[in-house]
Amino acid sequence: MKFYFAKNLALISGIIVPSGDQLLFIVAEVIIFLLIISLLLVIAILIIRLFNHLGDKRKTDFLSHWEKRFYDYIGSPTDPNKLLSDVKTSEYKYLLMVIRDLFSLLDGKDLDSLKKIINETSIYNYLLKDLKSKSTRRVIRAAYFFGAANNQNVKAILFGHLYSNKTDVFIYCARALARINALEYASAILHASRFQKEISTDILISILLEFKSDVCQYLLERLKFEDDYSKRISIQIFRFHGFREAANDVLEIFQSSTNKKLLVECIKYAGTVECIDAIPHLWEHFEHTDIEVKTTAIEALAKIGGNELIPIFAQRLYESSFEVNIAAAEALLNSGEKGLKLLKIIAKSNSDSKAAAIAKFILSENFIEIEDE
Repeated sequence: MKFYFAKNLALISGIIVPSGDQLLFIVAEVIIFLLIISLLLVIAILIIRLFNHLGDKRKTDFLSHWEKRFYDYIGSPTDPNKLLSDVKTSEYKYLLMVIRDLFSLLDGKDLDSLKKIINETSIYNYLLKDLKSKSTRRVIRAAYFFGAANNQNVKAILFGHLYSNKTDVFIYCARALARINALEYASAILHASRFQKEISTDILISILLEFKSDVCQYLLERLKFEDDYSKRISIQIFRFHGFREAANDVLEIFQSSTNKKLLVECIKYAGTVECIDAIPHLWEHFEHTDIEVKTTAIEALAKIGGNELIPIFAQRLYESSFEVNIAAAEALLNSGEKGLKLLKIIAKSNSDSKAAAIAKFILSENFIEIEDE
């Protein structure tokens, strides 16, 4: 009864329910179809493996034939065009693999000889076609080699890729421009990065740090015209290079900015370059309502130094914020003999168990015995 009801319901719904031989025929067709698909997948995998095997064999054969000549060339005055005279274009990719492995290992004349292969042979035109192509993989490869070889001829093409909607293309081309030390494109990299949703601030900073230290002067000249985000990035670059020439401009931003992240970066910079002129403003931020700003101010003052600050650091050990307590204890530790002695006194004190516990923790982290006098 239930079977007939289900069959009638299917008919009413417009669904044809196969039965008997029809059902077996459909099942057989499905099985045959799945077998064919499986067979095609196996064949595709075998073909891919075969191509990979052939590629590996060609690479091995190329290296065994050419490797000795290549290593004899490294560091010598030999014309790189003679080296490549009997290398086929189809073998360039194997040659580039060898060069890439060596770029990070060599320096001096050895590195210069590698750069000549990229800049002064037919490899240049080979990579130039890659850089102008629409293939992400080829553009990335070309950008890497041109950047590593410090090629000044491709800057405009690399710049054209900065506004690509592909994050990898932006990263490699921006990094290449930085390695070439194309200062005129530093602000363009900052601007183009805003259109890259997947790029982090840390990656952007790592790109800008590929520039030589003279990028600091370039960024300083543009600092007043940038927005808060770009100012923050620039100040981080100044801090990394210890660029003291930016102190007055950073201090001006420090006094006027209400952007928390920018403010924190200004404070870190003041501590790194030991900017004495920033001390009064750092004192003011001891009472800032934001914990991060307050702790950063303590850390900066500790770097600038001065025995008159030691009692102030000690007071901050008794605040409610754990982050401020830690920063104050570390500041005392780094304030010389007087600061260390006071930290030990607090560690042995029972008047405030939390302050004593934090003092003990910082001392133990630095393998300092409390009983030491």
